[in-house]
Amino acid sequence: MKNLKLLIIICCLSLIICCQEKEKDKDKDIRIIDSNKENFKKSKYFKEDRIKDNKYNVKYYGNDRSFGELELYYSYNNSRVEELLPYSLIIVEKYKKYKHCTTVFNNLIEFYTGKDFQYDGTETSLVLYLKNLEKLNQDQKNYLLYFLKLGGGNNDFGSINYLRLLNREGIGMEKNLKKADSLNGVLNKFPRSVKKF
Repeated sequence: MKNLKLLIIICCLSLIICCQEKEKDKDKDIRIIDSNKENFKKSKYFKEDRIKDNKYNVKYYGNDRSFGELELYYSYNNSRVEELLPYSLIIVEKYKKYKHCTTVFNNLIEFYTGKDFQYDGTETSLVLYLKNLEKLNQDQKNYLLYFLKLGGGNNDFGSINYLRLLNREGIGMEKNLKKADSLNGVLNKFPRSVKKF
C-alpha cells in the first residue's frame, strides 16, 4: 500500500513537472515572437514618424512616392492594411492619380470581403481573386467597377487587365469576349516594362 501511494505521488509530480516545462516552452515562443515584433517596431525604415509623414504627404500633396511607401508598409503589416484605403481614395479622387485605381479596387474588395490579395504570378490566381467580386451586392460591385473603368480610361495597366479578365470570365458583369479581346489589344500596346501582371 505504501508503495502504491509513493508511486502515485511520483507520477503526479512527474506530470506537474512536465506541464511546467511545456508552459516554459510556450513562454519562450511568445518571447521570440515578441522580440520579432519589437525588432519590427525598431526598424528604421518603418518608424511611425515616417509613416505619418507619408500619410501627410499623400493627404495634402498627393505624393506618389509617399503613397508607394505606404503600400510597402501595409504589405508588410497586414493587420493594419485597412488604413491604406482612405489614402488610396485620396490619391485617386482628390489628386487624380489614376495609376492607383487598381490599388483602390484591391483595397475595397479586401475591405468588403475580408479576403487578402493572393497573387502568385499566374492569371488563374488573379481570376480566383477577382471572383470575390461576386460576393458583393450590386452597389458595391458598381463602386469597384467605377474605379477600374476610371483607371482603364486613364491607361492604368492593372485596371485594363482586371477589366479584360472580368469581361472574359463574366465576373461581376456579362461575359463579353469581344470587349476582352479589345482590352487585350490595348494591353499589348503597353511597353514591356509597364506590364506587372
